[in-house]
Amino acid sequence: MIKDFSGDFLNFESSNDGDIVEILDEGVDEYNDTLKKDIYNIKVKKGDKVMKYSPNNEAGRMLQQAFGKDSKDWIGCKFEVIRVAGKMKIRPIKIQKA
Repeated sequence: MIKDFSGDFLNFESSNDGDIVEILDEGVDEYNDTLKKDIYNIKVKKGDKVMKYSPNNEAGRMLQQAFGKDSKDWIGCKFEVIRVAGKMKIRPIKIQKA
């Protein structure tokens, strides 16, 4: 058996360059005891695994620009993981509408 130790959060350590991630919900602000502040967490799916993703300001603006200001509209949308200089970045995948 190969145990999955990647954790519950989508981040640099739990992702690979080129991973495709689907957004599953509109997200929610959750209090983080370690950071002592609210963090915006989105439920996402990478492969068969459901995880949480906490977009930083840059990623949040990219998601809004690609999929709209209302995060309810993001459900079902996808983004690609880009690993650059030890950091995880994202590239929204825009679907061409017919």
